[in-house]
Amino acid sequence: MASKPKTSPPTALRRLRRTSNRRLGKPQVCHHHRRSAATESVSDKLEALKNLIPSQNDDVKADQLFQETADYIVLLKTQVFVLQKLVDFYGSQQNSDVVV
Repeated sequence: MASKPKTSPPTALRRLRRTSNRRLGKPQVCHHHRRSAATESVSDKLEALKNLIPSQNDDVKADQLFQETADYIVLLKTQVFVLQKLVDFYGSQQNSDVVV
């Protein structure tokens, strides 16, 4: 009885990945280039977010920027809620004063 030599799962997975990459026609990209492009993309997005959030400090770390963003979202939601209540209150009051 001849049996096939068993390959370890990591080797089998590596072989599967290699063949699937070739099959899908994915371009082979060096990890260093992909990482720097991703870093540039993230820094661009952080800069865009920084421009949207009012802040006194221009050089803010990412974690602080996320906290300020969360606080600003809560502030905006609160303002919308208050304005909706004012519209509901004054809108219903004007409707009762109007004679048709």
